[in-house]
Amino acid sequence: MPSADTPVVASAVEHMRDAVIQGKAPPAARVALARAPARTYTTVDGYRVEIESSASYAVDPAADQGVVDFLASRVHGPELADLRVYVGTPPEIRRLCGGHPRVVACYSIADGRMFVPGEAVAGIPVEYPITHEYGHHVASWRSNNPWFALDWGAKYWSSAMRVCTLVQRGLLFPGNQGRHYREDPGEGFADGYAHLHYPDAPWYFSELMRPGAAELAAIRRDVLEPWTGPRSRTFRGRLGPRKTTRRFSIRMKLDGNLTVRLAAPGGAAYEVEAQTAGFAAGRTLRPGGQFGIEWCRREPVERVTLTVRRRKGSGPFALRVRWPG
Repeated sequence: MPSADTPVVASAVEHMRDAVIQGKAPPAARVALARAPARTYTTVDGYRVEIESSASYAVDPAADQGVVDFLASRVHGPELADLRVYVGTPPEIRRLCGGHPRVVACYSIADGRMFVPGEAVAGIPVEYPITHEYGHHVASWRSNNPWFALDWGAKYWSSAMRVCTLVQRGLLFPGNQGRHYREDPGEGFADGYAHLHYPDAPWYFSELMRPGAAELAAIRRDVLEPWTGPRSRTFRGRLGPRKTTRRFSIRMKLDGNLTVRLAAPGGAAYEVEAQTAGFAAGRTLRPGGQFGIEWCRREPVERVTLTVRRRKGSGPFALRVRWPG
């Protein structure tokens, strides 16, 4: 039965591998699920979690409740109520998760279900893969627009880890469960979540994603106070022959899309530019025009200057800006 106090065997955990299943679970997994009656248990904070166990194990409500109680001991939000768990023997889990000889557990996106072993695997306590897979489940219920949080990690962690920049540099590979498994930020987030609970466990993934205090705090925030969407602000001004330029500024603390939309008099054409140290992007817009930038910060907090220049026409304008925060 899982326990929140079970120590992690450092020499074993570094060999753990898991899988994220895109789309429906494999046929073998669906067959196994069809043969395993579902039982629902309630956590101490009122969430109901569905458990299915392999026919290789005797029905054991106490053990099932132990799994649910353990999950409730992990840092979580209401996404716990949308989780399903299949518990199988290690060889069965390896087969259901795709057959890789070192796979210990997996997570099915479409089903919101983790497939986990009911006993230790090669010295790895069951608590660790359960915690890691729950990290994937958290990501599946978080937004990191314009990116997929399951592949890139949730918004606050992804921004703190500078995933966007590292992907641009060809150092991380979102959603890559093959050759670049260790450089997959989706896995980095899930194992960072596990390290939130087991900080002394060894780090198996790219050193670029090894979590420090700030990154662990970002994961906790992703779980407990998830990002809900971009900020928005409208800047207003007037341009004409005497006043041809107006400037405004915002502070970027997160990576994501920066979008601007211009409202201006008919016949006007105003150039709008977003600029920070070492980077600028802009476009000449007519009334109702807009453009967006996939913004990867170069500093933890960036001051972005928004410049509106008169190219044609004159009169008042409203510049609506949306950015991740």
